[in-house]
Amino acid sequence: MPPLTVRRGKIAALASHFRLDGPGLELGPHVAPMFRRSEGINVRYLETRSADELRALMRQEGRDPSLVEEIDYILERGRTLAQHVGEARFDWVTSSHVVEHIPDFLGHLVEVAEVLTDEGVYGLVVPDRNYCFDCLKAPTLLGHVIEAHLTQTRPGAVAHMINEWRYGARPQGVKVGGWTEAQGKAPLVRKMADWQKHVSRVLRTGGQEVETWFGHQWFFDPRNFGEIICDLIELKAIPFQLTALVPTYQMDFIAVLRKTDSPDLAASRALVERVSSDYRVPVYSRKILDP
Repeated sequence: MPPLTVRRGKIAALASHFRLDGPGLELGPHVAPMFRRSEGINVRYLETRSADELRALMRQEGRDPSLVEEIDYILERGRTLAQHVGEARFDWVTSSHVVEHIPDFLGHLVEVAEVLTDEGVYGLVVPDRNYCFDCLKAPTLLGHVIEAHLTQTRPGAVAHMINEWRYGARPQGVKVGGWTEAQGKAPLVRKMADWQKHVSRVLRTGGQEVETWFGHQWFFDPRNFGEIICDLIELKAIPFQLTALVPTYQMDFIAVLRKTDSPDLAASRALVERVSSDYRVPVYSRKILDP
């Protein structure tokens, strides 16, 4: 299997938990699905844009539009996953760098469970806040997740937007949104040098622009993600068991949830404890250099 520090390794790690001969659903594949129907995999796609829109985007960027797969379901705000897919049910669902943008994380997990078959699995690749530009932000806690679900709003969304401008950072020399352990030893450089201008605008206008802002709502690493999932299992809020939790130490981590009416909470918590005890956390200075 390729190393988890490359995309192929992450895909292979997910695939080892899937029944790939059964139907699957990939959420938010954009122009580069992890699992390709053109390669014979029985998978459908849900996206915010149509295939034609994605091909046009590829042409604008000078990339090959033929790499875009046909999109089966176009996301409509306010509709559940089950409403999008109708009677279809899936042995596996997957997403990569998607859940951190979804305002109602708990509601999302419930919706995924609704479209999974019994014993189906949800495999996620999630940004690791300690190895991406969220590295100076506070971790998400259980109360944040439950509040968002109960209020059906975006609590803290203005704060998340401002904090992205003010605290978003990456190690010097890193041009992308995530990095490795070795790269994380370099001094942090601010993503947005003119953050004051943007925050001042929010103070003047009231922050209405947050309605169209597309940023991270949740700040996970394997430890707090696993703890929250276990808490939701214990609260009987989700019909899942946590079966895999794997740091990649390169931007993100992998989590696998198996749908079941009888989750083994002790096994899920033991998994989180094992991963947490071995998890390596970089130490960053809160002094951010200007770019």
